[in-house]
Amino acid sequence: MELRDPKKQEDGDPEEDTATALQRLVDLTASRVTPVRSLRAHYRLIRRLGSGSYGHVLLARPRQGGRAVALKLLPRASVFRTTFLREFCVGRCVSSHPGLLQTLAGPLETPRHFAFAQEYAPCGDLSGMLQERGLPELLLKRVVAQLAGALDFLHGRGLVHADVKPDNVLVFDPVCSRVALGDLGLTRPEGSPTPAPPGPLPSAPPELCVLLPPDTLPLRPALDSWGLGVLLFCAATACFPWDVALAPDPEFEVFAGWMTARPQPPRPPPPWDQFAPPALALFQGLLDLDPETRSPPLVVLDFLGDDWGLNGNKDRAGGLGSMSSEGGEEGGASLEEWSEEEDGDSGGRTGTDAGEP
Repeated sequence: MELRDPKKQEDGDPEEDTATALQRLVDLTASRVTPVRSLRAHYRLIRRLGSGSYGHVLLARPRQGGRAVALKLLPRASVFRTTFLREFCVGRCVSSHPGLLQTLAGPLETPRHFAFAQEYAPCGDLSGMLQERGLPELLLKRVVAQLAGALDFLHGRGLVHADVKPDNVLVFDPVCSRVALGDLGLTRPEGSPTPAPPGPLPSAPPELCVLLPPDTLPLRPALDSWGLGVLLFCAATACFPWDVALAPDPEFEVFAGWMTARPQPPRPPPPWDQFAPPALALFQGLLDLDPETRSPPLVVLDFLGDDWGLNGNKDRAGGLGSMSSEGGEEGGASLEEWSEEEDGDSGGRTGTDAGEP
């Protein structure tokens, strides 16, 4: 089912807009979720890849053969079934783009979890590459170009990712020949009501940070542009530019003062002075304080041939190679605790500490 941009729908066009098409797909998929007593009937569970407010991600291999997958589990005690179905359906609809993590067919539900499989990224997420310093300029450009294409693909189908950050960028090889944007748990049709973040979030744009509950804003692609701009800074420097895009955060106030100064100072304030003028122009477009004039993600492509001033980020080939341990199927975090809560009726934890994604 094609998800379409509602802005492109013409009068009298019989096709559905994105929100309507997505809801219909969710309704159709609801009856096609396979109930199973245990995931072990379908997968050999290898190790835990990650945990968070969303639930768990496990490395698994299908019993019938094939490549290892990342199995995402959402606890039924705290995640609505429609939330699980929406994330699965959005993932299936956009899996054709290489810059978006592929969601595989065959959603399951056990007595305690919803589950679906995604392709496995052997090198983990982008935040794991940024432990000490930023990426070399060549790798940085590879990453942001791929993400810009993925976001443009989503926006062209009337969807907004709404959670662009290093943790949600999956890496398939040490030199970033392929990265993919994952975690579509917050992805919604454009125009959906969006509240303020539940707490300080460095990647959230200022128009959301100033909201007070119960106020909301219509979800717009400009939110993803801002997230991409913050991610670009993170990937270049291995740190966030601010804690929250709101006064009185001192780092944000310095940035906002520079952005709004007229005439603009010839040199930006630290830490922005480490970037060359083309990179600064890119930041000024993606991190425009006004969402109405913020640049779309594909503006990145206009700057790929320019020097961004980051050649001081030395080649990190050796450090990147250290991530190869993520590619193995053996070892890693134990599944004993998880196995107890999933398969046993012995009173293990139910996973209610995991919030709705």
